[in-house]
Parts: sequence; structure tokens; C-alpha cells
Amino acid sequence: MAGSIKFLLIFLVFSMSLNAQLNNYKYIIVPTKFDNFKKPNQFRTSTLIKYLFSNEGFNTVYSDTMPDDLVDAQCSGVKVKLIDDSGLLATKTKLALIDCNGAQIMISHEGKSKIKDLEQAYREAISESFGSFRGLDYKYEEKEEMKNTEAITVSFKNDVKSLKEEPKPAAKHKEVLVHSKPNISSANREQNGVLYAQPIEGGYQLVDATPKVVHILKNTSMPDVFLVSKNGKSGIVYKDGGKWFIEMDDNTAKAKELKIKF
Repeated sequence: MAGSIKFLLIFLVFSMSLNAQLNNYKYIIVPTKFDNFKKPNQFRTSTLIKYLFSNEGFNTVYSDTMPDDLVDAQCSGVKVKLIDDSGLLATKTKLALIDCNGAQIMISHEGKSKIKDLEQAYREAISESFGSFRGLDYKYEEKEEMKNTEAITVSFKNDVKSLKEEPKPAAKHKEVLVHSKPNISSANREQNGVLYAQPIEGGYQLVDATPKVVHILKNTSMPDVFLVSKNGKSGIVYKDGGKWFIEMDDNTAKAKELKIKF
């Protein structure tokens, strides 16, 4: 009994220390392509990992759509590393968090799956690995040195009196950053139609007002996550922040918002 209590106390102290350490980071950065894979978002790994972290309360972004404040201060985020130790008989994964200096902040326990279909196998193994990040009660706390940092303003007012006023060039680079920031397809935002979910065996069918079947959703082991296929391509439909999104296997990790009424 004494040994069990000692182990529990050590575990609680470790969890509190780890939680305090993670609270120093504002963003979780998910690569759109992991090192062991040939294609971006292969087996929907990037989509799944971003969903899992977002669903647990972490501020999660893809590596190719980082917000301006993260681009300017990349040490405010930690990058997810997918460690793949899979073999012929089983798919085995771990998730590690790496800071801007390459140091490992945390590594999960190993997730394992014996499912033959690789997309389902990685989903099961990664979901099991992610268990190490659940219940951490994450809340971003800005570091004191960042709070006390004041912006330094340099004035060239007296140095340019003799220069003629010229039109200011358009800030093209800045404009590109602003337009590249959103992660949701603008074309999908313009879609006003609501899709209605009708229960079918093993999932739902989404129909429009016609009514026409637009998507077939298949249940998974995770709540608010469905498999979808269309025109020979597979994808995933999931709920994030109270909204529904769809991502298809088209070598991108771009999400499109869906308006679904169950």
C-alpha cells in the first residue's frame, strides 16, 4: 500500500510539473507532413493529431498556416513529432513535443494497433498514444520576460526633413501574409446550404434541401469523428470548436467548414 501511495504522489508531482511546463507554450504546431511519410497528411495523420490536440483545449495550428505572432516568435510554440516504430505485425506510434531549440519537452506512451488497414491502424495507435496528453488542464501562461518586454520605437523624423515626400509602396508582403492566414477554404464559406444528417446503418447520410445525398459518414471509435469517401477519395469529418469540418485525401491538410444539422 505504501508503495502504491508513493508511486501516485510521484505521478501527481510529475504531471503538475509537466503541465506547468506546457503552459509556457501558446501553440502546438502540427506538421502537414511527418518525416516517415512520403506524402503530406498521409493516412490522415496530420488531421487526426490536430483534431486531438484542439479537442483537448490546446491552440493547435498546421505548420504551413502559422499565425503572424508565431512566425515572429517561433519559440512560443512546440512542434509535434510522430515517432513511428511500426513493423510487419503491428503499427506502433509515440507523440513527442519538440521546442524551437530541438529539445524534447514531452513524449507519450506507445500506442499500438494490429488493424491491417493502415489509415485505421494509425488512427487507433495515435489515439492511444495521445492518452498521455489528456487531463493536463492546459492553460497558456505568458512568461514574465515576455510580459515585461516593451516595444522600442525608433524615430527618423529629424533625418528625413530634406527628403521629398514620395508615395509609400504597397505592403505586398504583409498583404500576402494576411490572406494566407485562414485555414478554411473561402469557397466553402460562401456555401449557404445546410446539410441534414439522417441516420443510416453504421453512420449518417448528409442531404441538402433538394434532397440530394452529398456525403456518407461512417462511424469511428471517436466521438464527433466520421470517415467519408467521395469520387474515389477518402477523408474525415470532425467537430472542432462547435463547428463541423471536412478534409479529403488530396495531398493537402486544408479543412472546409460544413453546416450540418443533426
